[in-house]
Amino acid sequence: GMEAEKSEYGKLAEEIRAAIQKEYFTATGRCAAATQTGLVLALEYDLVPEGFEQKNLEALQTLLKGAEMHLKTGFLGTPVLCRALSKWGDSDSAYTLLLQEDYPSWLYEVNMGATTVWERWNSVLPDGKISGIGMNSMNHYAYGSIVEWMYRDMCGINPSEDAVGFQRITLAPKADKRMGHAKAAIDSPAGRYESGWQWSEKGFTYDFTIPFNCEAELRLP
Repeated sequence: GMEAEKSEYGKLAEEIRAAIQKEYFTATGRCAAATQTGLVLALEYDLVPEGFEQKNLEALQTLLKGAEMHLKTGFLGTPVLCRALSKWGDSDSAYTLLLQEDYPSWLYEVNMGATTVWERWNSVLPDGKISGIGMNSMNHYAYGSIVEWMYRDMCGINPSEDAVGFQRITLAPKADKRMGHAKAAIDSPAGRYESGWQWSEKGFTYDFTIPFNCEAELRLP
C-alpha cells in the first residue's frame, strides 16, 4: 500500500535504466561494455534496450565459446552468470559452465579437495601450492553464489512477487540429463517446499512438495 514510495522508486529506476542505456548501448543495441560480466549484468537486470536481448545473448555466447566455455567473471558477474543464461533460454550453457572441471571452474576447486569456496578461482594451484597469501581467503562465499542458480533454475524454486512469505511460488525446473538428478528444499515461513527431478532412459521424472494452504504454478519445458 505504499503507493507514494512505489511511484518514487519506480520513476528513479526508469531514470537510471535510461541513463545506463544512453551511456552503454549503441542505437543498434550493441553493448559498449561487452565483457562476460557487462553482458550478464545487462541481461539479468533488464538493462538491454527492448528488442535487442537476443543480440546481446548471442554476444555473450560468442565470448563463452571463445573462452572454450569457461567463465571470466568476478564477484559482480559470477552470481548472475548462469541465472542470466537460464533467464534468456540457454540453460545448456549454464550447465556446461557448472560442469567444467579445469581452471577456472567450480569443480576445479572440488577436484583440488576444496570443502569451502575460495576467494580466487586459483587459490590453490594444480601442484597443490597456495597461489599467494595476499587477498586469498580459502573460505569466501562470493563464487558460491552459484547455489542460488541451483535453487532457482536447476530445481526451479522461485517465490512469487505477488504474494508474501512464500505463500505462492513458481516452480520452473530446468533439468539436464548430464546431472542425472537434482533436488532442493527450502524451509520457508509458509512451510517446506521441495523440488526434484531424475533422468532415466524414459525421460525426466519430477517430484514436488508444497506446504499446506500454499500455491505453486508449475512450468515445465
